[in-house]
Amino acid sequence: MEDEITQRSRAVEWSGIRVMFALADGIPDVINLGIGQPDFDTPEFIRDAAKKALDDGFTRYPPAKGFGDLREAVAEKLKRENGIEADPASEIFVAVGAMQVIFNTILHVVEPGQEVMVIDPGYDYYSQIRLFGGVPVAVPAFEKNGFKVDPSDIRAAVTDKTRLLILNTPSNPTGAMLDREILESVAGIAVEHDMLVLSDEPYEHIVFDGNRHVSLASLDGMKERTISAYTLSKSYAMTGWRVGYAAAPKALIDEMEKLMEHMVSGVTAVAQRAALAAITAPQDCVKEMVASYERRRRIVHEGLNGIKGITCLEPESTFYAFPNISAFGLSSWDFARYLVKEHRVAVVPGSIFGRRGEGYVRLSFAADDEKLEEGIRRIGRAAAALRRRKG
Repeated sequence: MEDEITQRSRAVEWSGIRVMFALADGIPDVINLGIGQPDFDTPEFIRDAAKKALDDGFTRYPPAKGFGDLREAVAEKLKRENGIEADPASEIFVAVGAMQVIFNTILHVVEPGQEVMVIDPGYDYYSQIRLFGGVPVAVPAFEKNGFKVDPSDIRAAVTDKTRLLILNTPSNPTGAMLDREILESVAGIAVEHDMLVLSDEPYEHIVFDGNRHVSLASLDGMKERTISAYTLSKSYAMTGWRVGYAAAPKALIDEMEKLMEHMVSGVTAVAQRAALAAITAPQDCVKEMVASYERRRRIVHEGLNGIKGITCLEPESTFYAFPNISAFGLSSWDFARYLVKEHRVAVVPGSIFGRRGEGYVRLSFAADDEKLEEGIRRIGRAAAALRRRKG
């Protein structure tokens, strides 16, 4: 059967993150600081809404585009929090997490041979782009600039084959945020070159130091050319519920709805009722989780910078740190393998996130204080051993 698999399927790589998880799973007493999900349980009021939905009979096929009252709640949230006016009847789509929005967007707007710009280091969109025949074009984001992309580098990467720019802010894996000034420059480039933008915003609520997230579609001239992707996974500790949503022009939302009918009919009805409860309730649970992440960020930032040979910028957002480990002379994969095999701490190699991620690893602080402190101690011992090894 292996010979019957299409070339486009073979071009899709296994997730490097999953490879690391599989390696860590076989090691006893491992501290996994690689996983990109909240360590909190889904808040009780959201779980209660799901239980009530079962009792209320939400066990049948849902609408392919999502329940109307959920789309209305999303529209109100987008207007209130993101500054985006979206018609719930025609410009909002309830998806199987933000991942489906990304998948559908590339499928529906990118023709074979067209170029898709991605930020490097940045989230791994490469396989999805290649699956549909697109050509990834990496635009650098440098540590010296806080891993914030320079709009001039985006402009320099535009060609007559450019179709789509993917922006992820707040950023996984670096924790960088693009401020309004940068985004306005990017918007100007997109309008000038008649370019579409996929704005991937799963960490919109997990920001620190009084920073404020800006949604690209809220800027002048951008609503009609932006596909905005959101998820409930990170903000509400709902990774397993698989609910996200898109705000986009009607023509694209129609295509997403049509494909949903053919693929899975719709997002699980009970999960949608839980999502409605999450979005419409007071947001105290989100604030409490973000306060915990902010405390944990301090533990990780101070701890990593206290280790000789490691430097780490303080992340402005998300629950990730992206320390520089290049001083040890190992590739990011070799460093990560050594760390997990010899010192029982799992992190993610930076090269998974692009060529310019080499020399870094991603570390998640979505773990309790005790695990983080012990994990940092183990990384410190690993660093000391590597220094001795180098002589």
